[in-house]
Amino acid sequence: MGMRKCEYCGSSEIEDYTHLGELVCQDCGAVLQENTILEQVEYSDNNSGNTQVLGRFVSNLSSGRQALTHTTWHSREQVINRGNENIKKIAEALRLSPHHIDAAKRIYLLAVQRNFTMGRNNLHVASCCLYTICRRERTPHLLIDFSDVLLTPVKTIGQIFMKLVRMLHISVPNIDPSIFFERFATQLQLKDIHKIINTGNRIIQAMNRDWLCTGRRPTGLCGAALLVAARFHGISLSAESVSSVVRISHPTILKRLSEFKVTSTAHIKVSEFDNTDIDSLPKLTLPPCLLNKLARKKKYEGSDYTSECVSTSSDYDRVSTDYERTSVRSGMNSPMNEINTGLSTDLLCTDEPTPNQINTIAQSILSSINSMSTPTKYSQTTLHSNTIDSINSDSTIVDANEDNGADSPLNAADSNLNPVESVLSEDDEDDIAMFKEMILPENERKMKMILWDEVTKDIMPKVYRRQMERKRREQLGQNVKKRKYVRRVYSEYPEAQDAVESARMALERHAKGFMNHVNKDVFKSLLSQST
Repeated sequence: MGMRKCEYCGSSEIEDYTHLGELVCQDCGAVLQENTILEQVEYSDNNSGNTQVLGRFVSNLSSGRQALTHTTWHSREQVINRGNENIKKIAEALRLSPHHIDAAKRIYLLAVQRNFTMGRNNLHVASCCLYTICRRERTPHLLIDFSDVLLTPVKTIGQIFMKLVRMLHISVPNIDPSIFFERFATQLQLKDIHKIINTGNRIIQAMNRDWLCTGRRPTGLCGAALLVAARFHGISLSAESVSSVVRISHPTILKRLSEFKVTSTAHIKVSEFDNTDIDSLPKLTLPPCLLNKLARKKKYEGSDYTSECVSTSSDYDRVSTDYERTSVRSGMNSPMNEINTGLSTDLLCTDEPTPNQINTIAQSILSSINSMSTPTKYSQTTLHSNTIDSINSDSTIVDANEDNGADSPLNAADSNLNPVESVLSEDDEDDIAMFKEMILPENERKMKMILWDEVTKDIMPKVYRRQMERKRREQLGQNVKKRKYVRRVYSEYPEAQDAVESARMALERHAKGFMNHVNKDVFKSLLSQST
């Protein structure tokens, strides 16, 4: 066999026994190779005279045990059959076609080949395979639909879906919100549903053109478009009813409406909407998140808004800021409501005002306070503190490095109302203002104490009775002794000389009550006998 030599004796006389799969040295008899596997395909004749292939094919989906034992029921086939059954069950619940079932089975086989099912719930993997096909076929099915069928959180299924797509390198297209609009409109059972669907699809197209669909979930966009389309056709819908259908929160829909408000499509008249070409309208150059970030950066740098993009972003920032302040501060009773400053709402609601704007607001507030002849229900000090707090809440605090303390009317107001504070430096005043915001007022602290006692009196009855007793004694003028917590000090024991003394010391330390009922002489004799 060529020039191959024996590893033991160096002889070149090596015999190849093909039927045994061995290489044997003829001089020393050493077996150089055994169990040789032949790569070529061989054929043989059977009893009927037909030719057949020797051996059998073993695929990646099966194990070597199947080829040796000639059995078809093993663990991997059980996993495949179980996954196929789960795919059929989920598809029947969601009314998917057999085409989607077959495609999902093929993806499931790929996942089994990569051992993706190991350590994961088979139902979750099967649902992710089906959802992948739904995304590729653009069917109106959301991940929350699979969550309802499996009674599993959306986050769990979403994490498995993302890992499956990355492992198999499957390209999944982005979700088009228009394919879900008809489904949500049908669930609301509205009149003129076909007109509403057509109008809503046009609104979604306009949103997509203005970057509103980028990075947004389709449910919020469909909810906002459905609300606008219904009111466009004279049907009064509330955001709460729409949010219950599209399965998203009410503030999210209002946020999408505020983003859509600054687009050019939102400024079209109702009579001109059907005849207007949406593609011919001016569109936003950047998504709302980037416009908002750019506007904040320009405001921080103090530059002017000259380009169209920046002007649009400032409008969006103003609208979103108005909505946030309206939703957060609605129902609050502030002394600012009783002061007529004569300033515009845009100036008062500026997110990050400049030092000049702060001075203008403070001067108008001080002039309004001085013009009031008689004090209202708020005292002078309380009115001053509430005014300063309202200014701080409606604007972002200016950088402490800016030197505007000498000309600022806020510092003048502090010096007029409290002369002692005028001696302090600017850093001290900033620290005092910061600590005042952190510490609760006395009335609010008492209210929280009363609320806490009312809430916890049923949960902690002993603590509640003890507090009531302490308050009663304080009202009667009796001395209330506070409980002293004494740290328990263990006596130091000397080192034991033997096992008997060590056992006695352990019992005296940890079982004092038990040692009082034990005859020490008998106990010592028992321990001495055991040793």
